[in-house]
Amino acid sequence: MSYVNMEAILGDARKNHYAVGAFNIVNYLTAKAAVEAAEELGQPIIIQTSVKTVKAFGIKEMMSFLKPIAENATVNVAIHLDHSTDVEFTKACIDGGWSSVMYDGSQLTLEENIKNTKEIVTYAKNKKVTVEGELGAIVGVEDDIVVIAGNSAHARPEDCHIFLKETGIDAFAPAVGTAHGVYTGEINIDYDLFDEINQFSSCPLVLHGGTGLTDEMFHKLIALGASKVNISTAIKIAYCQGMVTYTKMNPDQNDPLKLDAFTKEGLKKVVKQHIQFFSLRD
Repeated sequence: MSYVNMEAILGDARKNHYAVGAFNIVNYLTAKAAVEAAEELGQPIIIQTSVKTVKAFGIKEMMSFLKPIAENATVNVAIHLDHSTDVEFTKACIDGGWSSVMYDGSQLTLEENIKNTKEIVTYAKNKKVTVEGELGAIVGVEDDIVVIAGNSAHARPEDCHIFLKETGIDAFAPAVGTAHGVYTGEINIDYDLFDEINQFSSCPLVLHGGTGLTDEMFHKLIALGASKVNISTAIKIAYCQGMVTYTKMNPDQNDPLKLDAFTKEGLKKVVKQHIQFFSLRD
């Protein structure tokens, strides 16, 4: 068990009809909490970093604390770059040690998306790094990528066929009605579309916008082939609210280590809840 790419994790998930949680972390504390939660459950995990987070720390600096966490884990851990829209930055993270990357060309034309994604796949394969691609537009805000409701577009099966064949990606995130951030209205997921795409997809499917979906929605999408489920907002809420709760409970306490310990336990609880649900086999 050690630091791996997503192929080593998602292949088994797809074959055995369960999903692996991919959690967007923001620092050492959140990364350590997520991996410890996975270790305590004996389940693999994907640690995701947004472009904004990586730039805040620096590529070298961030990998200096993430990689040891993964390498010393007792379960398989992949470190994944989430929603990068910049080809050169994506390559820089591949060179920096990420075991998996996502290039998000969903706001480009199909031809431009294919061209850029192919370039990254070729670059990544030489370094045994896996690549996730996206087609269609997922509503909400993710790392400053904004898609307004009404401007979203579900992935078209005919485009997905072409995209998968031309790019050779290792994981595929088609837009089917989920949203980034906190859902504020009715959630309308096109389950039939997701099922259709999974039937012909050459690689595992990824579900973006997982925070806020009901257990029933998760169960149905995983049963239809979702092998990787992204959870970002729930981690941010657990992290920030954990600190708020501790401070309210201990207004005169100014011990950062106790604050971190309390927040970490709250994070682990959230991560465990998701992993336990995602890892249920049929």
